[in-house]
Amino acid sequence: MNGQAVSGSSISPQPLAALWPHFVQTTEKTPPHSLSDWKVILPYWLSEEKWRAFAMLGGIIGLSFLYVRTAVWFGKWNQSFFDAMFAFRAQDCLSLLPSYLLMAALSSAIYVFQVYLTQVLSMRWRLWNTRVYLRQYLSNETYYRLEHGLEQADNPDQRIADDLSQMTIWTLKLGLDAIQAVTTLISFSIVLWDIGGTLSFSWHGHAIHIPGYLFLGTVLATLFTSLVLERFGGPLVGANYRQQHYDADLRAGLMDVRRNSEQIAFYGGEEAENLRFSRYLAHIATNWRSVVTYTWRANFITNFFHETASCLLWVMLIPKLLAHTLTVGLYSRTNAAFMQARNSLQWFIDNYTDLATLRSILQRLNEFERIVRHPFEKGITRHTLSSGDVQIENLILKRPDGSVLTTLPNLTLHAGERWMISGPSGVGKSTLLRALAGLWGYGSGTLSFDTQHAMFVPQRPYVPDGTSLRQVLSYPTTPDHYDTQAYERVLKSVNLACYIPRVDDVADWSQIFSPGEEQRLAIARVLLFRPRVVFLDEATSALDEENETLLYSVLTTHLPQTTLVSVAHHANLRRFHQHEILLSPKGALIQPISETEAANGSATASY
Repeated sequence: MNGQAVSGSSISPQPLAALWPHFVQTTEKTPPHSLSDWKVILPYWLSEEKWRAFAMLGGIIGLSFLYVRTAVWFGKWNQSFFDAMFAFRAQDCLSLLPSYLLMAALSSAIYVFQVYLTQVLSMRWRLWNTRVYLRQYLSNETYYRLEHGLEQADNPDQRIADDLSQMTIWTLKLGLDAIQAVTTLISFSIVLWDIGGTLSFSWHGHAIHIPGYLFLGTVLATLFTSLVLERFGGPLVGANYRQQHYDADLRAGLMDVRRNSEQIAFYGGEEAENLRFSRYLAHIATNWRSVVTYTWRANFITNFFHETASCLLWVMLIPKLLAHTLTVGLYSRTNAAFMQARNSLQWFIDNYTDLATLRSILQRLNEFERIVRHPFEKGITRHTLSSGDVQIENLILKRPDGSVLTTLPNLTLHAGERWMISGPSGVGKSTLLRALAGLWGYGSGTLSFDTQHAMFVPQRPYVPDGTSLRQVLSYPTTPDHYDTQAYERVLKSVNLACYIPRVDDVADWSQIFSPGEEQRLAIARVLLFRPRVVFLDEATSALDEENETLLYSVLTTHLPQTTLVSVAHHANLRRFHQHEILLSPKGALIQPISETEAANGSATASY
């Protein structure tokens, strides 16, 4: 295949309609919902902030009760006002207005302060939850296991950043609305019960008396509607769960394009990326059809009940109409009480779609917590030594499916020795370093070395963006851990002296450094940290032979007591090592490197 064939337009982006048949049904299962999902809400209310949280919640509930009492007062005021209006008592109407304006101001102040306390409590809850989740996510290499382990949680960034925020907002909103609905129901059910009185009639010769029939009729109608709504709108929870997952996949794909824009541009991969995003959009669009279907069902039932609820009140008021006991003021008060009681009872109906969203969020967070807290049983154990030795005992490296990758015999790498790990691709060289770092637990055996004073240098070093070069060099310690002369010295030693004037500049350094410069930067970190043991995983693969020789010369000259273990393919590096571990599927061959080759690696470099 020639160069033009690779960069040509042989791949054409498929429109969404062409991909649609492949995604008519989503095959991804939604985890079953259970009461355990709601346990995600509890930790904050049992934490060290619980008393302040409960005090704020109590204040919000108290204000809610006061707000409801003002609504009850308005109901009585309406009856008095409209009775006076339709009796043509204008003076009485005017005398009632000042008290109305005063109560309206009080009601508004109560509402505003209640919203303010709710927002403060929501933010405090979110911050506490986010700190807890971040500690869990960043401890015990959990962030690594979620990306590379057998059990993965999709888009953990979305769950921590978005789901936690939405959980606190929706839980407080719906929870406080529910509490206010209960308070309103208690207050206005008494009003309805008193106004309605007892319905008495005869049925086949039997006298039937129904006390509080207005309230009971409202309860039964709302309960029946709620059951119908749950029956036809229940699948909305699962559809919302999947929609959040697919939306997060799209955002993650867009982030990939940002991070790898240069690589995509070199490959001319625009059409391939367009095809990939078309698949994401097809998933979103297909699941969206389910969301729309279940949403319109729920909305139809909800709105139909809203539109016909007044008919229910009119039917229930017929006995009073026939008895000529219904006045305009009484109807106004009855209608207001009925509407308030009905709104309280139909809280579930009105908030069904929001509840479905909250339930799907809680489901995702509970799944995330379950995976994060699930103990990862490592068959490979690590012990800490107080010397620069590295001890390997009966090590068997396995794949996640249990098949053996390679084995190593009992071996001791003494302090100050330099070992080279080589072998064909895929035999487990990098996996051995992951096991030494505690990232790979599949297999058995024991690894012992000074874990507190060891350093691992991957092939692609991590370069945090939006920080100063001083912070980049000192990572993961703080910039004030070393003096300015130390930073200048190590930059000169790795041939990055041109960046010394920019040591305090804040920039997106991963976009500035070339891959080779990033690897030189990683060696500068080693020189700053001066570990007892350093593990290099093809840490100079992007460098030319001259710079590669320079870096190894600096390491061997200025860290002579450091145990050096390198995964490397370049034959040029053999001369910087004394021993070789040659890995193969059948095991490991331990062999010395000739003294001539090792002696050539003792060249020094200015530092």
